[in-house]
Amino acid sequence: MWIQYPIIALVLLFLWLWLATASLRIKAVRRGELSLQAVNFVLKDQMAERTRLYGNSYDNQYQQPVLFICLLALLHIESVAGTGWYLLAFIFVAARYWHCYEHIRSTNIKRRTMAFALSSISLFGGWLAWFASMTFTG
Repeated sequence: MWIQYPIIALVLLFLWLWLATASLRIKAVRRGELSLQAVNFVLKDQMAERTRLYGNSYDNQYQQPVLFICLLALLHIESVAGTGWYLLAFIFVAARYWHCYEHIRSTNIKRRTMAFALSSISLFGGWLAWFASMTFTG
């Protein structure tokens, strides 16, 4: 079913961010730039900017994407498909990748906000469409 592809794309993004974040933190500890206590208690003010940005982006991927995956699970359970849902899923996933890119670069808050807005609109638009379909179809 089509729903597996956007979920796989998001899981790959999570995995990449997790590996990058862990790698940056491990390297910083090995070089003596970061204490184990700072890692243990996630003391971001003690982390280098790049390490902090990757960690923040990783944390951010467990907010809206979780709601999106729940929506896809509901669509799967109900065997819902269609061009509109495909487009919504593509827009959401592309916007999350864009948001991640802007988040870890931390150079343009305007573009990051646009990416976040696009993912938000597609996410909540999808939920509103789901609720509307439930209301009108019984």
